[in-house]
Amino acid sequence: MEHNEYIDWKLLVRRMNGELSKEEEQKFLMWFAKDPRRKEYYERMVAEWNSDIIHESDMPKGLAKLDQFLYLQRKKKHRVMLRRRWLKWSVAAVLLVGLINSVYMLRRMRVEIPENTSIAVITPGESKAILILPDGTNVNLDRVVDSTDTFIGVAKIKRNEGTILFEEDKRGSEMEYNTVVTPKGGEYHVVLSDGSKVWLNADSKLKFPVNFGEGGREVFLSGEAYFEVVHDERHPFIVETDLGNVRVYGTQFNVRRYVDEEEIKATLVDGSVGFAKNGQEEGEYIKIEPGYQIRYEEGQEVVVQKVKVHNEIAWKNRQFSFERKPLDEIMKDFMRWYDVNITFEDESLNELYFSATLNRYGNIETLLRFFEEGYDIKFEINGRNIKIRRK
Repeated sequence: MEHNEYIDWKLLVRRMNGELSKEEEQKFLMWFAKDPRRKEYYERMVAEWNSDIIHESDMPKGLAKLDQFLYLQRKKKHRVMLRRRWLKWSVAAVLLVGLINSVYMLRRMRVEIPENTSIAVITPGESKAILILPDGTNVNLDRVVDSTDTFIGVAKIKRNEGTILFEEDKRGSEMEYNTVVTPKGGEYHVVLSDGSKVWLNADSKLKFPVNFGEGGREVFLSGEAYFEVVHDERHPFIVETDLGNVRVYGTQFNVRRYVDEEEIKATLVDGSVGFAKNGQEEGEYIKIEPGYQIRYEEGQEVVVQKVKVHNEIAWKNRQFSFERKPLDEIMKDFMRWYDVNITFEDESLNELYFSATLNRYGNIETLLRFFEEGYDIKFEINGRNIKIRRK
């Protein structure tokens, strides 16, 4: 390996903080994959960075000693002490918040990347979706190559923003529907013709009218979505699912209803919403206040409980956040976001509980190391298949 094949140490530091753009992340992955010694270099850098006290002016000199192929600055005029309070926000692209009832000291954290693993294979999700027009035409929203805003009928695709905006089609009167589908490893932002905003999580589908009629504004959801609904008393907004409907009175809220999960969850951030099981009338809607969540499983009673809203909508804020959550439920979100298949060698491992806040755009190998810190478990990665077993 030649000496001129180097990477700026500031980029490596920013990666540990989870601050890289997609282009910078690809640059890092390419640099990382070219030489096995870089794995050791990066691990040792993380260990050094996570020590009790680090002086920024010492970093270039210290890192230069770790590997001869990096050219680093050796003199800094400015000397800044990075104390532990700051460091707890920067550990290998992971924001770590405690495990079960304790917080790990960052100096004990280590990044371990398994041998014979291609880190470039599994990447975080990105803005991509399929738009299905009323006539059945499919438009791949991540493959539009025009460098400017693109128009498809009354839909406007905002380039490089992962957003599609719909305008009212005054030409037609029939009730026609558009559908936006996000695959595993995808997310997308939709602005409906009434101005209401919807953020779709991975593996989700939203069906909605091209034009909202004179009555209610009904949309159909499978998966998970965050809504900011424009208030309109004369035209109530209703999110329909296969288990029941969420009636909206002008608000911000999250709805989660994946077909491989037994329940629907509606979490209110601001405003007011109500929920009714299929077949119930308008007067039977159960209303909740901000900070509360409605949960319903078919055949059971509706449950209303106060929740930590941050955990429920963390996905929209670029995070995984969970508190005393079983490992199998956490891994479902990992599978959808990273488009991988995760299996348990021992079913008893399903019920291990974790609490943390992690960077949703972090490298999956780094994130999985967090779980290994708390229990005697090991993640084995083979392509897009991941097996969880006891060490």
